[in-house]
Amino acid sequence: MYYTEIKDKAKKMRENGTSLGDISKKLHIAKSTLSFWFKNIVFTESAISKIKTMGKAKSVQGLLKYSESKRKERIERHFLQKQAGAKELGDLSHRDILMIGLGLYWGEGYKYENGELGFTNSNPYMIRFYFKWLKLWNVEKDSLIFRLTLNEFFRKEESNIQNFWINFLNVKDNQFSKTTFIKTNLKKASMKNMEKYKGILRVKVRKGTALRNKILGALEHISNT
Repeated sequence: MYYTEIKDKAKKMRENGTSLGDISKKLHIAKSTLSFWFKNIVFTESAISKIKTMGKAKSVQGLLKYSESKRKERIERHFLQKQAGAKELGDLSHRDILMIGLGLYWGEGYKYENGELGFTNSNPYMIRFYFKWLKLWNVEKDSLIFRLTLNEFFRKEESNIQNFWINFLNVKDNQFSKTTFIKTNLKKASMKNMEKYKGILRVKVRKGTALRNKILGALEHISNT
């Protein structure tokens, strides 16, 4: 089991054009392990130039072509596997959507907070599905209230992130309450994917106590079967 710091260091060396052999010798890691770590790396022009100076141009080009072909094969394979999963599922019925939504609410929904009907998540697609699920309960978008929770590091991006949610969910800006900011240490992975950061969104239904009780009743029925 290797530490994340070692993996990051190895990937950085590879991205800079260091050969597998040199990385293996310096970090004492098997080439097979390194190859697995580097499977999604796309070489920059500077890295390619550096690699070319370290060996024969023909063999280097062969390596690059092979790496790229394997990467494309992997992407295509993953795409086909996802298609197969979607085909296996087929069209979702009313009951399918109802049961999936109950599962989501069971995991992420409000069950104890002052009788409120709310759902919190950071995945935009899950939130959008939650909208579709609420529609089954005759809940319209206009009856929803939103609140963003952002890391303090992204305070200056508050407006852009809120606009993303407004456009993605097709809702109004006056449905958003004041954003909550929290101070937590960001992981390296989060720092590398800052453009993907959208915070955490809470979706609350106005006057949703009666519906919340129905949902909790359905969940109790499921848990007792």
